[in-house]
Amino acid sequence: MKNIMRAWLRAVWGIAFAVALVPAAVAQTVTPETAAKGEDIYSDYCWTCHGEKLRNPGGGTSFDLRRLKPEDYGRFVNAVLNGKNTMPPWRGVLDQAQVDAIWAYIRTTVDR
Repeated sequence: MKNIMRAWLRAVWGIAFAVALVPAAVAQTVTPETAAKGEDIYSDYCWTCHGEKLRNPGGGTSFDLRRLKPEDYGRFVNAVLNGKNTMPPWRGVLDQAQVDAIWAYIRTTVDR
């Protein structure tokens, strides 16, 4: 019985530890305030290539952000901070809170 209890406790602690390692930004709740900040940041830095309200302008080479799924958060952050293909890196220009706000804007716009 003790071995079963120890195994059960190890499993519970393992799950709790794994959940604690999930990045806070991935687990964040998207709020209207964060999305509104993200829309402002998007308007300042992103819309020229990615289009107004995520409507990708025709003929461009930019990625259509409406295709992003919730599980693409890590890929999105990496592309924003480090650049990808024709997109320049924004590391040092945008901080993590701004990137997360853009993500919130994208999620609320796509999910409408």
